[in-house]
Amino acid sequence: MLILIVEDNLITRTLLQSYLQKWGYDVVSVDNINSAIEVIETQKIQLVITDWLMPGGNGTQLCQHIRALKQTCYTYVIMITSLEESQFAAEGLQSGADDFIRKPLQYDELRARLKAGERILELEKNLQKKHGQLLETSDKLKAASELINKDLGLAMLMQRSLLPSITHHYTGVTIDWLFEPSTQLSGDIFNCFALSEHHVGFYILDVVGHGIASAMQSFTLSQLLAMKANTIYPPPSPPTQQPIVTAPSARTVVTNLNRSFQTDANNILYFTMIYGIIDTVNGSVDLCQAGHPYALYLKSGGSAEFIAKSNLPVGIKPDMDYESVSLRYAPGDRIIIYSDGITECQNKAGEMFGSSRLKAFVNDSAHLKLVDVVKGLKAYLNEWRDGEGFDDDVSLLMLEFS
Repeated sequence: MLILIVEDNLITRTLLQSYLQKWGYDVVSVDNINSAIEVIETQKIQLVITDWLMPGGNGTQLCQHIRALKQTCYTYVIMITSLEESQFAAEGLQSGADDFIRKPLQYDELRARLKAGERILELEKNLQKKHGQLLETSDKLKAASELINKDLGLAMLMQRSLLPSITHHYTGVTIDWLFEPSTQLSGDIFNCFALSEHHVGFYILDVVGHGIASAMQSFTLSQLLAMKANTIYPPPSPPTQQPIVTAPSARTVVTNLNRSFQTDANNILYFTMIYGIIDTVNGSVDLCQAGHPYALYLKSGGSAEFIAKSNLPVGIKPDMDYESVSLRYAPGDRIIIYSDGITECQNKAGEMFGSSRLKAFVNDSAHLKLVDVVKGLKAYLNEWRDGEGFDDDVSLLMLEFS
């Protein structure tokens, strides 16, 4: 350890230097404030022993200069004084001194105070080391966080790419949708796709929970459902005949999903869904609901009604016998399927948006084009939330028949 002695009295300075060197310290000694400042600014001084009164200034001024340097390593200061009043001790401490020792010097006491200073410097050194380690860890965490956010951003773009194109018009069906994840990734997903020349499939599903795990499950399900359902579950046909081009029933699709995605100790991500199949020749819809909020059916020129046929969510009961609902549609009729992120959306007062309010909105906007209905609902929900974003994933798919 390198110690600086600042003492204008030659005898005192010489004795101090002799004792410190005897105790194993490296020593630099000066007799005035200006020289002390020059040494401190050019050498790594860890501890300073300074007299109160010296040529060029006093010990308090030296302390203030040391503290103003804001060095990376702490400099411990012991001030020597013959002044007895407590006000001088307070003044020295306020200026940045760490300890006092009074004249005439007792060298055993000085050595004990030096040891105390060493312990404090060692603690400070350890703290600096830990601080450096924390900064290093923080930098690594920051880099990891940036990488994760980048990956999540890419995953979000991939998830949005799975959503149906609103510019694509399926045979006799026009669509539009709303998709507002509560985080970067959503457990909600929906789609609309051609199953055959005269059949259109559509679905909406909501995987329980939020974040990456539920988003990965919804991604897996969307990839599965994006394939033609009659390819996944082909109907039986004699080997000598061409495959029968038909679409399975909605209940068959949901039942098969339920068998494949059962909740267990390793997989607790069950999901709710609505799956529907449109037959554009017969003008009918086959609809299966599995624990999901009831679909709304709006007849052209009429009022919206809920299609109620309750089944358990997918993944709860392996032998669940799902049931479906069949209905006939006319040009201009609409089906609206949505997640509970809409009906359970709360305002600042804790009031839920609710299914009745959604139904009223659908009726009031029946004269609007689908794109304007979706824009209006989004604005309504944002106003309901007072612009604070959503606590749960918000999704909605609207279909209009022509």
